[in-house]
Amino acid sequence: MKRDQIAQCGSCHARDVVFLHNIRQRGIFRRFCTNCVLKSHLGLFCPICLEIFSEPPPTHQRLICLKCPAICHVTCPSQFSNDSTFICPICYNPSFNFFNVNPSKKSKSGSIHDPAKAEGSKVIDKDASKALLVAASLSAMSMTKAAAAIRTDAEKKVKEAALARKRAKEALERLTFLAAKESEGSGREKGPIKGPVVMKSRVDAQADTKRNGLSEDKGSNGLHSVSPVSAPKLQRQ
Repeated sequence: MKRDQIAQCGSCHARDVVFLHNIRQRGIFRRFCTNCVLKSHLGLFCPICLEIFSEPPPTHQRLICLKCPAICHVTCPSQFSNDSTFICPICYNPSFNFFNVNPSKKSKSGSIHDPAKAEGSKVIDKDASKALLVAASLSAMSMTKAAAAIRTDAEKKVKEAALARKRAKEALERLTFLAAKESEGSGREKGPIKGPVVMKSRVDAQADTKRNGLSEDKGSNGLHSVSPVSAPKLQRQ
């Protein structure tokens, strides 16, 4: 990434920005300047005194801008508010900036007040320092929420991965069991086919010969002869 792209605000696209803050906006990580951070988080701080709200002030102690979610303390004096209505500085003047950096001032003799400052250096006054602190705090809050959301999502994915692994293991074990059972069944069917069939055929042939009243005699020539079997005579009663 180029240097000028890093120093460019992701909202107003201003270059040569003094400070950039990491912000997660709508699930996207971006880098905003101090002014854009404050303008994109109206309602979380008072735009007059720049105090961050840990929680919104009570109804009787706050004024809400008529045009945006900005909230102001009732006690904060402002030219933009009266007893009942309030318009924040941004809605009143779209070019309003919370963070202004001024060039270093020189004395009448032409020398810089602080000898340590080089020519062309910039000075941050008290108000700008407070705006910078608020923007940095809002950026830290945003990144903390983003880290918590990412952690929750990661834990969810870990649980889903563990469950998927368990199901895959059970499916593999079931497949192995069925394959072994099928192999054992096919072995039993193929094993005892030849022997018993042949033995049974000879026995059946002998039984059929006796059933038909024939006896098997072996002749002198080695051939088998079949002779009828005499039936017993019936005696008269």
